[in-house]
Amino acid sequence: MIKTLTVSRATAGFIQRGHPWVRPDRFTRGLERLTAGQAVDLTDDQGKAVASALVDPGDEICARVYDFKPSQPFHVPTFIERAWRRRGSLHSEVKTDSYRIVHGEADSLPGLRVERYGQVLVVLILAECAASYAPAVCAALHTHLPTARIVLRQHTEDLRKTPTEAKLWTPKGLVDLPPAETTVPAKELGITYPVRPFAGLATGLYVDQRATRVWLRPYVKGKRVLNLFAYTGAFSLSALAAGATSATDVDLAAPSLTIASETAAANGLADRHSVIQGDARAVLAGLNEQFDVIICDPPTAAQGGDGWVARRDYPELLKQAWNHLTPGGLLVAASNTIHGKPLPLKDWVAACGPDGEALTAPGLGPDLPQLPGFPEGRPFQLAARRHVPR
Repeated sequence: MIKTLTVSRATAGFIQRGHPWVRPDRFTRGLERLTAGQAVDLTDDQGKAVASALVDPGDEICARVYDFKPSQPFHVPTFIERAWRRRGSLHSEVKTDSYRIVHGEADSLPGLRVERYGQVLVVLILAECAASYAPAVCAALHTHLPTARIVLRQHTEDLRKTPTEAKLWTPKGLVDLPPAETTVPAKELGITYPVRPFAGLATGLYVDQRATRVWLRPYVKGKRVLNLFAYTGAFSLSALAAGATSATDVDLAAPSLTIASETAAANGLADRHSVIQGDARAVLAGLNEQFDVIICDPPTAAQGGDGWVARRDYPELLKQAWNHLTPGGLLVAASNTIHGKPLPLKDWVAACGPDGEALTAPGLGPDLPQLPGFPEGRPFQLAARRHVPR
């Protein structure tokens, strides 16, 4: 018999409009009888079943919908097969072998993310409701890419309090990971990156921004590019491969810039690539030159330098960047939407100056499907504005 979890009328309405999360409130009933990972029917206050979900009684999100039809089985092999077929065009792409294979709720696998980096798959457990299904997920992925090494990483706690736990999954059981500094080749848009999938959450390449890099390519040919908060330089290297005359990476982390420089050299792009190590605000204040394209993709918060809090510091940084654009230049700004209330990024970019026009930002790639009514499923915001002198 299928177990049930009763939710409020308002929550049932959200679910029927496509939002897959349930947050417990005084109308939530039956949670105390359930354990993490159980598949249940969500019912409204009249007893009508509205969706199928996995429960997580100890979490602030106590249930996550995997099917908007009630009484549906939670069958991992079926969902992995569907997700794999959904990325069919990417599996056959010669110049790209790094992308997302499972995007959580949108792939009927709530609390789970799977990314591919060449011949390594990283399975990331983001909620306890998905944890018990991890072996089945790994086994199903193995049938599709049997040559891949599969990293199983748990990330259900705040990283500031608890580091991620990870093992290498094999058909015979879990074993220790290779050394954290081990690199593997991973391709995106014809560039080969030395990613570190065994080191932690930051592998060296954020695959969710691939569609943005594709969209930017026509804008950067013959242009000078400045990449702020560059990390390992994926935006710059993509721009150089698309014909940019130069690209400069700015980041506070010297090790990330070293990787960017090494990757540029390995891909034959070093002659047009440069790096500046330092706080982006201080670097902009000291620069006298202008650029045709400026890209800003900062973290939500960071230590180092004078510290960085996006809600406090980002608007002023965008104004600084705007002042370094050439006439007709393009400012592209991104912000993470995973943590906290989304930032008013479009408003901040529009406030940089009256002499500009907004551009329509690109959509996400086919590996980042979206559910209608679920803005939390989008990993980042994007805003773009072209400098148009009056």
